[in-house]
Amino acid sequence: MKSSPTALVIGGTGPTGPHLISGLLERGYDVEILHRGVHEPPGLPDVRHIHADPHFRETLDAAIGTRTWDVVLATYGRLRTVAQAFAGKCGQFIGVGGVPVYRGFFEPDATRPYGMRLLAREDGTLADAYEPVAPFAAKMVAAEREVFRLGAEGAYAATMVRYSQIYGPRNIVPWEWAVMKRIADGRRRMILPDAGLWIVTRCAARNAAEVLLCAVGDPAAAGEAFNVADDDQQTTRQWAESIAMLLGAEMEFVGIPSELAPSAMGELLSPTARPHVLVDASRAKRLLGYREVVTAADALAETVAWLTENPVTAEDYPTYNARFDYAMEDRLLAAWDQARDLVRRQAPDTPVDMAHPMPHPRMPSLQADARGR
Repeated sequence: MKSSPTALVIGGTGPTGPHLISGLLERGYDVEILHRGVHEPPGLPDVRHIHADPHFRETLDAAIGTRTWDVVLATYGRLRTVAQAFAGKCGQFIGVGGVPVYRGFFEPDATRPYGMRLLAREDGTLADAYEPVAPFAAKMVAAEREVFRLGAEGAYAATMVRYSQIYGPRNIVPWEWAVMKRIADGRRRMILPDAGLWIVTRCAARNAAEVLLCAVGDPAAAGEAFNVADDDQQTTRQWAESIAMLLGAEMEFVGIPSELAPSAMGELLSPTARPHVLVDASRAKRLLGYREVVTAADALAETVAWLTENPVTAEDYPTYNARFDYAMEDRLLAAWDQARDLVRRQAPDTPVDMAHPMPHPRMPSLQADARGR
């Protein structure tokens, strides 16, 4: 009898992990997960656990020994270390990185034109192409290059998946909570940096997992990198308003320049992602046949429902740094209202007269119309 193909998920307990495990089981894989064992969330599919720290080679070597797997999906740990530890020990290695590898994510002021390219493609300019290079971005790019180097040398078939802002149940950074808690606390005004016009590509955890699952066992994935993104994207304001609508709440969103409201920016989106992080995720559709498994609207509703049942606590989310300093927010809102009124009094402005550029004659005529068009 032919044995089942084997798969190892590094991580597996975060937002995409359960979907990866379930998807691999449905595809007939014998699945294991490797993680530190610090978080054992309820409801995970029943698979074998290997406890080791994927940030250090010695703990990985001790845990895996001489074992091999058909595919390894590395969603957690120090990617460069994990990639080296599994060289020659799997047929396919799928690493998870992120969009900070693109030029302009961390160093927008040093990039011309300013910021990250809109609809950045996988073959776009990476962060280490020019100086200066942000240290964290340099490490991410170097890790990717190591994965592909090992793949080119025949250690395994190598693939990289670049995560955008992932959301969903169990997400390590529950961005939605910044809106949800204010509504629960009775707040009716909320600051949005730069009027909430920033666009940061989001991807539901279920959709991100599906990209990895489409890559599993597909020769077309070898040597390729793939962005992930929901089909529908929103500005930060649209996203915040969608959350309020899901909760049946009325909320006034007040746009304040991000340089005056840095804490609001840090709560709602990465302050390093200036001003937009918008990627092209069509390659996975073209090469892997990927199709999203949940709409952005349904995924957001699922996330809000889950956070309603599982409120964010300092114990469960030790790195969640939202302040919810309402006294400070009220001072900033009051100062902004006063400054806006002052500008309107001292430098009043009116809209320009707008008219359609094409002629619109009021009667049949071969001459210019009333506006000289």
